Amino acid sequence: MFADIIKKVPSRDYGIDGLEVHVDHTSTGTVYFVSAAKEVVFPEHAHAAQWTIVVSGSCTFTANGESKVYSAGETYFIPAGLRHQITLHAGYSEVDYVDDPLDGEEEGKTENKVIAGLQTIVTELSQQADGHLIQSRIFAAQGLNKLAEQYKEHAAEEGGYVVKCIDRLIDLGCEVKLEAKTAAPIYTDAIEYLKHDLQVSKDGLAWLKEVVVAAQDDFTTFKILSEYYQDEEGDMYWAEQQLALVEMIGKQNWLAKQM
Repeated sequence: MFADIIKKVPSRDYGIDGLEVHVDHTSTGTVYFVSAAKEVVFPEHAHAAQWTIVVSGSCTFTANGESKVYSAGETYFIPAGLRHQITLHAGYSEVDYVDDPLDGEEEGKTENKVIAGLQTIVTELSQQADGHLIQSRIFAAQGLNKLAEQYKEHAAEEGGYVVKCIDRLIDLGCEVKLEAKTAAPIYTDAIEYLKHDLQVSKDGLAWLKEVVVAAQDDFTTFKILSEYYQDEEGDMYWAEQQLALVEMIGKQNWLAKQM
């Protein structure tokens, strides 16, 4: 499906009939040339940020319970750590760029995963902190002062962890990137936002756990990530408790308690 020149790029055997993959590692990331003569189903997984352009055929991409079909000429972006499943339909081909120079390679992968994780926190947690600050001001304007203060504190704590991760990347001699951030929804309904924020915490903790485990031989980084994990876990439990309280006393009574 690709020009013959691509056959010069080293291939990788996934042991899947009909799947052909050529992989080229660069100093900043990994480039994939993928083609599927038959339908290929990849189970749910996560990795570093990825940008893909579909060259031919179509694929079905599923994340957060939603599926979308991408066809020739279309592109899509997968944020780092997002768990997703993808089905390549027969006759499909794509070119991927994964923001991990050792993607799929065992040698050096653990260290690289930790560094990539620190950068992901710098990028995505700063976005999350901004979101919490915006929501705090919206809830304050609605008179929900206790809720506003809670999210203001979330934003301040998250900003602190962003600084710690920036400093750790610098200490490790790594480049700190100012990456583009993915747009996130803003809510005026406090209950709906609680539900959204709870899911963000659950998804984030599942990804963060893998990075914490990978960092266990680097005590300083492990300590930073473990503290962040515990803080995020506490935020998740708080959101769960608030939603349980809403069920118990009703939305209006719960809102009254937030004033």
